[in-house]
Amino acid sequence: MLRLILDVMGGDHGPRAILEGAQQALPDLFSSSGELVIIGDEQQIQPILAKRKFKTLADALARSKRDPNSTPFRVRLIHTPDVIEMGDSIRAIRSKPNATINLGCQLAGKNYTASKKPSPSESPQNLEDAIMPTAFISAGHSGAVMASALLNMGRLAKVERPAIAVKLPTLNQDGCVLIDVGANVDCKPEHLRDFAIMGTLFAHAERSNSGLPKVALLSNGEEKSKGNELTRASLGLIEKLHCFGTHPEAIGQFVGYAEGKEIFKGQVDVVVTDGFVGNVVLKAAEGLGSAVTTILKSEAKRNPLTTIGFLLSAGVFARFKRRLDYAEYGAAPLLGVAGYAFICHGRSNSKAIKNALLRSKTAIKGQYVERLEKALENIHE
Repeated sequence: MLRLILDVMGGDHGPRAILEGAQQALPDLFSSSGELVIIGDEQQIQPILAKRKFKTLADALARSKRDPNSTPFRVRLIHTPDVIEMGDSIRAIRSKPNATINLGCQLAGKNYTASKKPSPSESPQNLEDAIMPTAFISAGHSGAVMASALLNMGRLAKVERPAIAVKLPTLNQDGCVLIDVGANVDCKPEHLRDFAIMGTLFAHAERSNSGLPKVALLSNGEEKSKGNELTRASLGLIEKLHCFGTHPEAIGQFVGYAEGKEIFKGQVDVVVTDGFVGNVVLKAAEGLGSAVTTILKSEAKRNPLTTIGFLLSAGVFARFKRRLDYAEYGAAPLLGVAGYAFICHGRSNSKAIKNALLRSKTAIKGQYVERLEKALENIHE
């Protein structure tokens, strides 16, 4: 059994696009047992669900409320009018204790901690009380998600700061993990050291290459004399980690500095940086992908021959665009907290939300956080 908690109010297009994404994910979710919990303002949600387009989701919600045991997977709504807006400060997690982000993190953290304890002898009276692996998904204020996750879930052992990791498409089929991409704007060397470990362990997931991931620090040059005070200090710490050594239990191969151009060439598997730089790199990559697609279409229309060639290659360009589309990946995991938390792009559409839900389902079934926690316990400097 699993529980997915979805913040319906977050993002630029919520709640409509988020509810639409939830409905699109239902056929895949119904193949499991558990529940989808949508959190948000019922006064805004119900008028949307009343529309014909949302009949499947509305019916699932009504059926689950009427007869919770009618299906192995049910849909539940938790009402709260409180939302942490994108313009709010991080302090809003304190001033708005019942905001969607806080409630989601509380439930996810509570269930992760409880699921690690021996099961009680008596079964819960209903599904709401059942302890099951739980993930929280939000397209809302990413800083608030991290702060609330820290407050309500806590950190895994040996992790000082959580980080957001994304896997970017490269010439290497396994892609490149970029960490951190926005959770921590100001970092210490110890933070980047932890990011290197977590990013490397994340890179092992869905990896086809049997070799150890190559790990690098993002810098403005490959020589050790390059970089700034943060990167040079971080370099010294990461070089001392035994988990990047040559012994059989090593999790990766640390190769020192890497320039930005190396990310997409597929020369490295994990690139470590602070959240400010990482977010700039991520947004620049997204903009470049969109611009390249637009330029190609524009150039193809310049004369009939190129137009014909473009039409013949339409499948290739469609696959190219899909590889660069953030919606295909859905959400990025917040690594280092004691629970499952996924952060979606602020402008997530219904496709992105659907994929975020399915990705969180896969992560829970693969017990990624549990495996990360165990791996961190076995890593010694």
